[in-house]
Amino acid sequence: MRTCLLLGVIPVFAPPREPGFQAAIESLNGRWQAKAWHRFERVTLFELLEHSERYIAAARRRHTLRIEQAPSRRAMPAYAALDLQAHPCGTVIFIRRTDDRGVLSVLGRPFLIDPSWTQRLVRAEVDLDAYVIRFLALRRRDPSNQPLLVEHQYTLPRRRFAPIQHE
Repeated sequence: MRTCLLLGVIPVFAPPREPGFQAAIESLNGRWQAKAWHRFERVTLFELLEHSERYIAAARRRHTLRIEQAPSRRAMPAYAALDLQAHPCGTVIFIRRTDDRGVLSVLGRPFLIDPSWTQRLVRAEVDLDAYVIRFLALRRRDPSNQPLLVEHQYTLPRRRFAPIQHE
């Protein structure tokens, strides 16, 4: 998330079982966690990187045709030095579904959205600069129309990151 924000890219997080392009990425993240992260206990960072590289290589082999048809990616700019201690700026988007009471859980907290907007998709825009989350209605039939349902104050917690230990 922080790298995306540094590069001016808005990260979008969607549940793995929801249809759509972003959900495919979240699904890959879930498979990676199951196959590379959770499968091995008490490994060093170096061993985890080795497991991850093998999994990613196998996934790329399975999806070679789709990868070859995708547009090429630009190189990481030289100015992009990630400072994990700096508070992130920008917008982060979460796609979530409300429960049967119109409550949505995002960033580890429940938010009342609308008691009449139950079991429906919501776009949660976290504005890190304005300290607010805007919840917008998503409509599959008219995706360009996303009316504001409610707005809540939110401040991203400030946490210190431990430096990465290279072995």
